[in-house]
Amino acid sequence: MELTADLLVASQIVLWCATLLLAGAVFALSRQVARLFNRIPPAGALSVNALLVSGEPAPVLELNDIWGRATVVGGPKSGLNLLFFISLDCPVCKSLIPVVQSVALSEDAVLVFVSDGGELAAHRQFPQKASLANHTYVYSETVGRSFAVGKLPYAVLLDTAGVVLSFGIVNNREHLESLFVARDAGVGTVQEYVEQQAEQPETP
Repeated sequence: MELTADLLVASQIVLWCATLLLAGAVFALSRQVARLFNRIPPAGALSVNALLVSGEPAPVLELNDIWGRATVVGGPKSGLNLLFFISLDCPVCKSLIPVVQSVALSEDAVLVFVSDGGELAAHRQFPQKASLANHTYVYSETVGRSFAVGKLPYAVLLDTAGVVLSFGIVNNREHLESLFVARDAGVGTVQEYVEQQAEQPETP
């Protein structure tokens, strides 16, 4: 009986030692995971633009929408402006339209669709098919050139003064929401935020 009791005590001691070692290993692993997470760039809208600069005024363009009504792209507005550049031949652009509308509504941003190419008649039919009747829709090559948009779908976020807040190629909701994340972080793109974080000394 005494031998059995000694074995039981010894097994308990071994079990507690193993538990403490496991807890230490889990703690060390969690620190490594946290460091790795901080080093992995978040998936955000890819910034590809040789003209736009965060914090600088966007181009101001006076033109007409697809119905011939005078409108102004850029410049002072009553709220945030989200310019969404699309093409009728771009499936991703079309699939993102409900997402863009939802995000713009949740962020209280005025949504403006911009496109070019193809027949004007097709663009005039598109808003009804895609439920865009309540949004400004501009058909103009000038806007794309002025904002240096080379790939689609592309989005630019402007503040109430027409100043560029953020911009980039958007292929999904996460990319689109990253424009507002970048705005809140005071940078033009998520990539810029990552670069700033990389320059900061690592916390031991």
